[in-house]
Amino acid sequence: MHSNILALLGLAAIASGHMHLHYPPTLKGDNNPFTQGEADMYLNYPFGCCDQPVEKSQICKGHLDLLDTDEGQPVVTWAPGQNANFSLSGQSIEKTQENVEGGTHWGGSCQCAISVDKGQTFRVVKTWQGACPHREGGIDPENQVFDFQIPSDIPTGNAVFAWGWVNREQEFNMNCASVVIEGDGNETPEPSSQPSTPTKTGYNYQPQPTGNKQYTLEGCTCECPSQTLSEACICSCPSAFKNKRMIERRALSIHKRSLQLAAKMNVPPVRRVEEVAWEDRELMATDIGNFPGARCMPPKHPIELQFTNVSGDVDEGDGEMELAPAICS
Repeated sequence: MHSNILALLGLAAIASGHMHLHYPPTLKGDNNPFTQGEADMYLNYPFGCCDQPVEKSQICKGHLDLLDTDEGQPVVTWAPGQNANFSLSGQSIEKTQENVEGGTHWGGSCQCAISVDKGQTFRVVKTWQGACPHREGGIDPENQVFDFQIPSDIPTGNAVFAWGWVNREQEFNMNCASVVIEGDGNETPEPSSQPSTPTKTGYNYQPQPTGNKQYTLEGCTCECPSQTLSEACICSCPSAFKNKRMIERRALSIHKRSLQLAAKMNVPPVRRVEEVAWEDRELMATDIGNFPGARCMPPKHPIELQFTNVSGDVDEGDGEMELAPAICS
């Protein structure tokens, strides 16, 4: 009993700083309509965490074996050349034993990639050099939306979408979703068919920006006018929460700092886009981090990882943090 309590506390402490792929719903995710039984409680956790076997903590969290099964059915349909997006969440994984929340680590560097060979290789679609997740976005997926474009020459058929993240604590996390590529970029495909008896909400979820800036602090959801310095932010907290005013003051402080930073920068992130043939796209970096078997060690706080030898669509970040490449053996 005592050891179980200590284990739960340890997992809660570790999970307080991580995110997972929310849309498209990740394999074995709590919002994936095809998940059977308990969702994967380690989706928020980095590679090598929590004494998990290597194969269960790394590539796609060990869930590639769900492909071609009922649980691995595609959750979204994309077309070559289509504008698409994904979203991240630090919210607790429902229907699991621990059910703890994560967090953004105030950024990091990310890549999204697609595999057309059932996860043997992942070719990079877009790279974010810093500022991923969004620094001020909190753990709500509505505020952690990232745009990208499906390569126009990608092979059609069933595929695996992957998101990978390296934070300033030298941790790496990766989640994957089963998708299908079909049609062409001149049409907007419908999401794949829902199961005959849906068991969860969020299957057709499409992230949309909100009118107000939203923050999540200690379980409270706070809204502040998106582009103005306000005298107050309005927070909605659990009924038993007793420090709502303190949370509203903290949300206002974060909001003001965000607006001041935006005004200081006064420029959007630099985006570099170049045409790259599908077969020439670099492979996703999955061997960077402080975990067993990693070939490269990323920089640590306060420096964010700069992916090297990247091409295609590259977001150069917000300039708030210094960037540096990983050191590889």
